[in-house]
Amino acid sequence: MRHRVKKIKFNYGRDANRMLLRKLSVNFLTKGKLTTTKAKIKSLKSFLEIVLNKAKEETEANKNFIWKRIGDKKIIRLLFKEIGPAIKKKTSGYLKLNNLGKRLSDGSEMVKIEWSIPVVLENKKKPLVLPGRKISKK
Repeated sequence: MRHRVKKIKFNYGRDANRMLLRKLSVNFLTKGKLTTTKAKIKSLKSFLEIVLNKAKEETEANKNFIWKRIGDKKIIRLLFKEIGPAIKKKTSGYLKLNNLGKRLSDGSEMVKIEWSIPVVLENKKKPLVLPGRKISKK
């Protein structure tokens, strides 16, 4: 019986499905928004809700839990230093889904996922300034 078991399976194989969720979550957490098909977004949302709940409190067990699922040191640092404090007051509902309609090529439903609360990421690159050169403003 499948009581309280919510899994969306893709036909790529077990390892490929894990890597798909890992890559989608890394892309979303670094950019703050993501557009893909409805099935992938539904699976990603349930995956990210669990990870974001763990990111609220920085303990060794939570770090190991997130490391096992995502496996990127920069993302783990980003989760605990910037995203965790921003979502600490909410208990759930960190993500918002926007339906974009059907894709023209194959007719699959497209959905955009983004933060429901403002999360400011401060990992933007600064412009490279070489010694002796000036940056021209256009």
